[in-house]
Amino acid sequence: MPALAPSAEQWQSLFTLYIIAAVIVAGAVFVMFFYFLAKYRKKPGAQDPKDAPRVGVMADRGNPALAAILTALLISLFFGLTLNTFALNAYLQNPPNDPNALYVDVIGFQWGWRFVYPNARELIGEFRVPEINRTCTPGVRGCWSGTVILNITSADVFHSFGIPDFKIKRDAIPGRVNQAWFVAEQSGIFPEAIRCYELCGTGHALMMADLIIQSPDSFHDWYLSGV
Repeated sequence: MPALAPSAEQWQSLFTLYIIAAVIVAGAVFVMFFYFLAKYRKKPGAQDPKDAPRVGVMADRGNPALAAILTALLISLFFGLTLNTFALNAYLQNPPNDPNALYVDVIGFQWGWRFVYPNARELIGEFRVPEINRTCTPGVRGCWSGTVILNITSADVFHSFGIPDFKIKRDAIPGRVNQAWFVAEQSGIFPEAIRCYELCGTGHALMMADLIIQSPDSFHDWYLSGV
C-alpha cells in the first residue's frame, strides 16, 4: 500500500537518501578494493615495493592531503544525514498546534485496541479517522482539519502501537501516555493496518485493527450518528 500521509512520505524520502548514500559509499569502497587488489597484487619474482611495511621502519602515511579531503567528505555526509534525521524525528515526535485536530485515546489490551473519541464513542478493532480537509475553518467546532493526534497507553501489559503505512510506532505502556500524530490524504478501508509490535502474550499475533479513512462529511455523519 502506498504512503497515506505526508509524514510517511518524508520518512520514506529520508530512508531513500540513506540508501543512495550507502550505495554510493559501498560502490566506491568495492571499486577501490578490486582496483588495488588487481594493481598491487604480488607477481612471481617481483620485489617488494618501496612503501611495503617493514619491521622497525615507520610506515609511509601516504598522501595527507587526500586523506584529509576524504575525511572531510565523509564527515560532511554523516553530518548531513544526522541533521536530516534529527529534523525529521522532531517533526514526527511533536504534534502540530492545530485547533481543529481530532484527539483519540488509544488503549491497548490483551489482545486488541480500543479507540475512544472526544464524544466518548468507543471502537474496538476498528479505527475511523477523517482524511485531510483543506476547507476547514480554524476553530470551528466539529470541523476537523484531518490532523489526528493519538494518546496511546495500555490497560495491562506493554504493547507497541504501529501503523506501518503512516510510519508510526509508539510504545503503549500502563500508566503512561505516548503521543503520535498523522494526517491522512487518501480515503479507504485498510484491513489489519494497525498492529502490535511488542510480544505481549499468546494472542499477540492476532492483535490487529482495521483502519478506515473517511471523507470529512462521511466521518462527521458517523461521528454524530452514534451508530
